[in-house]
Amino acid sequence: MKHLIIFILVTTYFRPHEACVKNRVLLHNELGPGRLLEFHCYSLYNDLGVKNLTFNATPYVIEFHDDVIVLTIWDCLLRQGANMEYFYKVEVYKAGHRIIPKCGQIRVWTAKLDGIYFSRDLDTPPVLALHWNS
Repeated sequence: MKHLIIFILVTTYFRPHEACVKNRVLLHNELGPGRLLEFHCYSLYNDLGVKNLTFNATPYVIEFHDDVIVLTIWDCLLRQGANMEYFYKVEVYKAGHRIIPKCGQIRVWTAKLDGIYFSRDLDTPPVLALHWNS
């Protein structure tokens, strides 16, 4: 019985990607016409570099699986304004318990002039979560 429990734990631990839908972080730019959202997103193992998103463009999507050894965290430095003078470093995703990775998690971040909005799914309207720093 002890070996069965160990077997189940090991197969669950080392095979999460087979049946696990990737987690997603979506970034939206709703700053207004002609306004760019600049962002630099990274995790411990991935750095996506600096990118720009135009107003009402297709959302930028980051897809990934939770790491089972190291806590999965994604950070993004969001910037906007004529000289990119408004900014916020946002922890856009942080995994839960590491023993059983989460699958199919969604985090939606929307940049607007009055701040940064957040939602945990596509069906719920985002709410104001953060105000821009300057």
